[in-house]
Parts: sequence; C-alpha cells; structure tokens
Amino acid sequence: MVDNIYLPCYTKVIDVKQHTSNEKSFIIDYKLKSEPGKFVMVSLSGVGEVPISISGFTDKGIELTIRNAGKVTGILFNSEPGDLWHVRGPYGTTFPVERFLGQHLLVVAGGSGVAAAKPLIEFFHKPEQCTLRQLDIMVGFRSPQYVLFKDNLKDWVVWEKKCNVILTVDRHEEENEVWEGNIGFIMDYIETVKDLNARTYCVVIGPPLMMINTVKKLLKCGAIEENIWVSAERHMKCGVGKCGHCRISDKYVCADGPVFNYLQAKELLD
Repeated sequence: MVDNIYLPCYTKVIDVKQHTSNEKSFIIDYKLKSEPGKFVMVSLSGVGEVPISISGFTDKGIELTIRNAGKVTGILFNSEPGDLWHVRGPYGTTFPVERFLGQHLLVVAGGSGVAAAKPLIEFFHKPEQCTLRQLDIMVGFRSPQYVLFKDNLKDWVVWEKKCNVILTVDRHEEENEVWEGNIGFIMDYIETVKDLNARTYCVVIGPPLMMINTVKKLLKCGAIEENIWVSAERHMKCGVGKCGHCRISDKYVCADGPVFNYLQAKELLD
C-alpha cells in the first residue's frame, strides 16, 4: 500500500506559553529528529490547514510558535493543553549544520523569523559541547512589546565566551514602554560583528525586505553569497510540492526549501 502523504496524525497539545498578545508557543506530542529549518502542516477539522515552522525540539515533542493572524491560526492560538490537532510532516530542507561545524556562524533573524532560527541556535548553543569557533546571534523586533523568547534570549546572552548576542527593536510604540537596549534596524548592527569575512557562514530569516537588505549589508561587510542561507517561506499550502501555490520560477518553496543557499535564493526573493 502506498503511503498517503496528505494523511495527518492526531497530536495532543502538551504545554502553552504566551510571548506577546498575538504569539504563543505550543509543545505538542509529536516527536521528531532535531533538524533545524523544517516545518510541519497543522490542521483542524472543518477549519483549514497552515504550515508552521518548528521552533524547538524537546524530549516531550516539538515546539510550534504561532501568531494569531488568520482563521486557522486564530483558533490554534486559543488552544489549551489537552486539545487535539492534526499534524503531518516534517517537510522541507534543513540548514547545513555539518558544514557549520568548527566555523564562525552568524544568525540574523527578525520578528517571527526568530522562531525558525531558534532550533539552529539551540543546536549549537551548548557551552560544554559547542562545535563552533564563534557564534553571533542578532535578533530584531518591531518594538519591546513584540519581543519573543525572552527567557531563551537571557540564556543565550549569559554564554559570552563563544557567543555574542545583539537584540534590537525598531522603535518604541508606546510612551510607557521601558527599553534600555538597542534601537534601530537589525541590519544596522551588522558592522559591529567581529571577524565578519568571506569565511563566515551566515543565516538570515525574516520578512523578505529585511532579508534582502540584510544580505546586502552582509556582502558589503565582507561575507560572500555562497556562504549565506535564508529561509524563504511563501504561500505554502500542500507542503509537498504538488499544488503549486509556493512556486517561484522552477522552485517549490515547500519542497526545494524553505532553506535556500543565497545563490539560489537571490532569484526567488521578491
């Protein structure tokens, strides 16, 4: 019998953590091998289906971070422990972690793109067994009230021997917001990264315009195209390259990506 690639599994929500008024992380009972960059398809009967990047791998299952932005995500957002979801996958390509071993890795993520970057950071962010020569993490958010993974950011900042963390917000949106950190677009801080050169491996995740401008700045500061990877999620519907919704030129983002080397991605980002 041929396996049905569209058939999901019933999966239980184990835990929920709220980050902002519109974003929560859910631990679901769906155990997978740690492969940073992949995504799953999540659905609810009679409602619909959406692709969600995996934001963490745990002993209990995987973590999915969801923004309340539409019909399906709005209902998922209000889920509680014990609720059942339909999940299938994982799908897509991964970041080439083997290539990064022993090298200088720079991860630049903006907004909800930090969720997709988090498994890659956690893959290497282990002081006692890190295999990187240097790890730089740069994350940017719209304003203080939109900052995700605050506890994780604190853990990343603590490890200073091999890791440098830059957190910035675009601006203050409310007068009563208290913020003593960096203000400005994340790409404006790329020049502060030490030893950024042609041998630095770079990963960029975020809105298309942010990725385009960040890559331009990386290239200006000495990085080279073949050592840059992006995650280019776009209108994914089936997850397996059959429906054509995410097709750009001859590439299907869900099947050929969402992780692309920039030599390919520069023809796809629009």
